This record gives sequence, C-alpha cells and structure tokens, in this order.
Amino acid sequence: MTKDVRGKVFLVTGGAMGMGKLVAERFGRDGAKVVIWDVNKEALEKTADEFRGKGYDVTTDVVDVSDREAVYAAAEKVKSGVGSVDILMNNAGIVRGGHFLDTDDDDNFNTLNINFISQMWTCRAFLPDMAARNDGHVIALASAAAITPTPGASAYAASKAAVRHWMDTLRWEFKERGKSGVKFTSICPSIVSTGMFDGCKPPILSPFMMPEKMADKIYQGYHKNTTTVMEPFIVKFTPLMAATVPEPIRYVMGKMLKLNTMFETWVGH
Repeated sequence: MTKDVRGKVFLVTGGAMGMGKLVAERFGRDGAKVVIWDVNKEALEKTADEFRGKGYDVTTDVVDVSDREAVYAAAEKVKSGVGSVDILMNNAGIVRGGHFLDTDDDDNFNTLNINFISQMWTCRAFLPDMAARNDGHVIALASAAAITPTPGASAYAASKAAVRHWMDTLRWEFKERGKSGVKFTSICPSIVSTGMFDGCKPPILSPFMMPEKMADKIYQGYHKNTTTVMEPFIVKFTPLMAATVPEPIRYVMGKMLKLNTMFETWVGH
C-alpha cells in the first residue's frame, strides 16, 4: 500500500451492502473516516452498528443519489459535519435484464439515472474541493459491460460505458487544468457474486468473482492510482480485442463463450 488513509474522509454511495460495504470496511479498518450513503435505511443502520462495533469512524445518511437536490443537501451535511471528502466512491447502481424491446421505459431511465447521472451529482458536489486542493480520488463502478456488448442488459451496459468514458475524460480535463493530483479510477469487473446478477450464467473463462476479492482489487487500485481496474484476468484483453478483432468475429466469440446469453436467466434481487 502506498497511501496513508488515516484521517481521510472516504464517502461511498450504495455502501450499506455488497461491494460498497466491503470497500468501506477496508478504508475504515485502516483509519479513514467512513461516510456511507444508501437508500436502504435498515441495511444502513445495520452496517453502521457493525462498523462501530469494530471501532471504525462511520457516519451514515439515507440518500437517494438519483435525486440531485438530495445529493447536494447531503453533501453539505458531510462537509459541515465530517469535513471535505478526500475519496469518493460512486458505487450505487442497479441491474435490469431483458431484450431492449421487452424492457420498460422507466426501468431503462432509472438504470441510466442511478448508474451514471447520479455520479455527476456527487462529483459536482465534491470535486470542486478536490480541485482546489489538487488532491483527491474518485473511484467509479463501471463494468466489463462497458467494454464489450452485453445482450440482455443494454441499458446497464450503456450506463457503465458512459461511466468509464466520462471518468477518462475527467482525468484529461483535470490534467489540462494542472490538477493531476486528483485521481480517477474506473472499476470494470465481470460478474461479481453480490446478488445483483442472480440467475445469470457467467461466460466461459469468466466465472463469478467473489466480492471480497474484488474489494481487495479496488482497494489496491486506489493505492496504486490505477486508472482502470479490470477483473478477472480475461477482461484485461477486451479493450485490445474491441480495437483489433472485427465485430462479426467478436459476435461469434460471444456466442461460443456464452456471453451473448448470460442474461437470459437473470432474476437479480
């Protein structure tokens, strides 16, 4: 590990369960001030009690990140009550499966709004302070679906592709303004076994990842200032394949690896 997180303010959205909770635990364990936002009040209280029982410094708030004004109001509470955010992890997200023509307009809108647009609100709230200090880190949950077509989850794939490209663009913008001390890391895993992908049949060569292992990879990526964390290993080849392998061949490969049908049995939670 290359960074000392003691006393740093780490804020995670959707952090009462799953990946957000696991990464928050790693920051809390190493002495960061942890702030958790989530819409699930019961899960939030349970996680807060658990963390405090372990001696972690934790603050929680019930926040719907798809509500811009709610995000801005909650951000002001954090700044006045805890301090300026040093590390922001945009983790909140949902998954909806189904062929695009069979999906619901509201589901598609909510997927884009929660998975991508909400990250704009949180970054608008906390990035100005990071820019002023020329110090800080934004970690954003994207997906391997941001890199390769994912039949049966078109809105989800679109939202994650938007996150990844937006993060890359922000990194360049901040460098152009001489603010390269602010770091941006995109997280692009294949399927993580958190419940969101229940029912999916993972592609050949890309089995379900254990959440604890992925949380370790995210934490390591933060410490190393990695621009994009791709897991498992096979995912690391997808950008090169997208750039060099003709699309018809990639489609056939998707069929052979059962990528094209993985969402046919999705049930989620």
